[in-house]
This record gives sequence, structure tokens and C-alpha cells, in this order.
Amino acid sequence: MRRDFDGRTHMKRTIPKMTLMFLLSLPFIVFGIVIVAISLRHAREMAAIMSLPFMELFRADVYYIVGAFAVCFSAEVILLLRAVNDYMTKAKQLEGLSREQEKGAQMLVRRDLELTTANERLRKLDDVKSGFISVVAHQLRTPLSGIKWTLNLLISGDMGALSTEQKTFLMKAYESNDRMISLVNDMLGADRIESGKVRYIFQPVQLTDVIDNVLFELLPQAKAKGLTIRYEPKPVNLPKVKADPEKLRAVFQNLLENSVKYSRAGGTIDIGIVPVEHDEIRVSIKDDGIGIPKEQQKNIFERFFRAQNAIKMETDGSGLGLFIVKSIIERHGGHISFESTEGHGVTFHFTLPLGAPENIIAKPSDASGL
Repeated sequence: MRRDFDGRTHMKRTIPKMTLMFLLSLPFIVFGIVIVAISLRHAREMAAIMSLPFMELFRADVYYIVGAFAVCFSAEVILLLRAVNDYMTKAKQLEGLSREQEKGAQMLVRRDLELTTANERLRKLDDVKSGFISVVAHQLRTPLSGIKWTLNLLISGDMGALSTEQKTFLMKAYESNDRMISLVNDMLGADRIESGKVRYIFQPVQLTDVIDNVLFELLPQAKAKGLTIRYEPKPVNLPKVKADPEKLRAVFQNLLENSVKYSRAGGTIDIGIVPVEHDEIRVSIKDDGIGIPKEQQKNIFERFFRAQNAIKMETDGSGLGLFIVKSIIERHGGHISFESTEGHGVTFHFTLPLGAPENIIAKPSDASGL
């Protein structure tokens, strides 16, 4: 009888503990499964952080059942509820972040696709524009050249004597035709530069010879405005540069034409050319003309750009000259810069290496120059 009594007593004592252990363990089992699912979907680190309160409670539960933990049961329940609430809050936050990240990724994909499509559309439009400019410019060049030849015959008197008034009108027509030819050539040159179709033929070039040829052509315009061009004394024993003479002529033509065009009557143009270190030659062209507004100086080498004070003077220009100049100098391995104050002129500086650039292969120069 005593053994039976001891067995029943033992069972009475054991069953509540086992029941309590099962009840306390059940939430941990359920939430453990949830944590595993979360960890599979999200970061492993977040699952570890969120499972920490449950691990602490589990250890506390074990200690309580074996009689080694002296905290009341109600405190454990409160801690469990807090842990569950904290877990659910973090789970919702993590789910919200995941959704936001997914939306952000989808938005980036859409933006990337839109940019790719827009770039492709712009490339096609640019190709169409370049083709249009090339066709129109070439179609204009032939009749303009014919008009120039005809006007030249009339002005020279080869087609018969003309009155002073007739010559005046014909000269205006001749000058307008010349401006059109210059504009067409600039457009063709800029288009060829952008498309990489410009051909270079490198040979030893004496820069002073190129400058003299350009000044000879510009001298009548300079005299008409009473300008003084100072280019003396010429540099002695100046080394030759390895360059394309036609392209360098276009550089000096554009820079010196601008100086003559934008200088005030009676002004001065200074030309300097000196060898510098690193086997380079430095050229400076300075005038005391209208200058370039400070806020527009950053755009001066862009295509079709003309400063506002230049436009107000009602002078002719395509806005392509300096773009062409910069492109040619850089293709020769040189660098161009300028200093200017509005109303006080501008000084352009550029350098040219004595040798031909290594990254440019000399090719036969085509008949169209640029």
C-alpha cells in the first residue's frame, strides 16, 4: 500500500509540472517555426535577433521546472507577452521594408528602361539631324559657289561696265554669299568633327607661315576698322610642329576673325608665339574688344553658342567657330583656354606639341578640308 501511495503521490506531483512545461513550451515551438520561415525569407541576422527573447524565456522555463528559478510564474507570462509583441512589431516592420525595397527595385528597373529608350531615341534623332545637315550643306555648297563665281565676274567688269551703284549692290550680294558659304562650311566641319570623319595629314608646319597667310586675308577688314595688329618681332628659330596645316589654318582663321570682328574701331590685337617646356609651343591672341560675360564663359566652346553681347552687335556668326577650334587643338594633343572681362577684351591661349599625337593616325586629307 505504501508503494502505491508513493506512486500516486509522485504522479500528482509530476503531472502538473509536465503540463506546465508543455503549456510553456508550446508557444516557443510555434514561434520557432515562424522564425524559421522568416529567416528563410529575410536576413539570417534578423531572425537571430528576433529569436533572442524566446531563447531567454526558454532557458528561464527550464530553470523554473527543475526548481532552480525563483521568479514567479506571472512574471514569466508578462515577459513572454512582451517578447511576442516585440516580435510581431519587428516582423511587420521588416515586411514593410521588404515591400518598399521591392518597389524601389522595380522603380529603378523602369527608370533604367526609360533612360535606355530615351538615349536610343536621342541617338536616332542625332543621326537624322547629322544626315540632314550634311545633305543640306552639300546641296547648298555647289549653288553658292556658282553664285560667288558669277558675282565675281560681274564685279570685275568681265561681263561689261558697271555703275558705282551697281557695283555697291553686287558687293553686298557677294559679301552675303560669302557669309553663307562660311556658315555652310562651319556646319559641315562641326558635323564631321562630331561623327569622327575628320581626316588629318601630319607634316612639319611653321606656325608663323600659317599666321602670315591668315593675316594677309584679314588685313583689309582690320584696316577698315583702324585696328593695329602687333606681331613683331617674330620669334627666331621657332621649331616646327607636326600638324595638319589646313586644320591649323582654320584655328587661326576663327580666332583672328573673332578678334577683328569684335574689336572696337581703333583697337589693338596682339599675337604671341613662344616655345615652352615639355616640347610644346604656346600661342596667345589678345584683343581689347567686347569680351565675354562671366556667366556665359562656361558655354563659349559649345556648338551654336554666341554670347549675348556679341549678338547685340549684330555681327555675323554661326556659333560653331570656337567649337571647331577646340576640337582641332585637342585632336592635335594641345589645350586651349582663355581669360576675359566683359568690355575689356579676351585673350586665348593654346598649346601644340611639336610631335604628332600618338593616338591619331595620319590619313590622306580629303578635298573638303574639315
